[in-house]
Amino acid sequence: MLAAERTLSAWWRTAMAALAVAVGFARLFGDVQPQWLIRGGATLPILLALIIIGFAFRRYRQTSKNINNQDVRSISAPALALGTGILALAAVVAGIVTWLL
Repeated sequence: MLAAERTLSAWWRTAMAALAVAVGFARLFGDVQPQWLIRGGATLPILLALIIIGFAFRRYRQTSKNINNQDVRSISAPALALGTGILALAAVVAGIVTWLL
């Protein structure tokens, strides 16, 4: 179970790194024309982050159902949903900011 949690945190870190790449890409090439090309390029890592977040959520849920351990509890469903939701919200906000600014 602990290995599953470490894997989940690694996927979440990867998603946050993809968001950082998107923001950095948009800031680095912000003055380049056409703007839609830069925004589209920044949107790709954001979409990747959303895919990673969804995959990590689903994979952890499957793994925690398959492991029956009395000594170590899995992350509760509300806590898992909250963490996943916050990361997904951050990705959506990054996408909105990328296209509006």
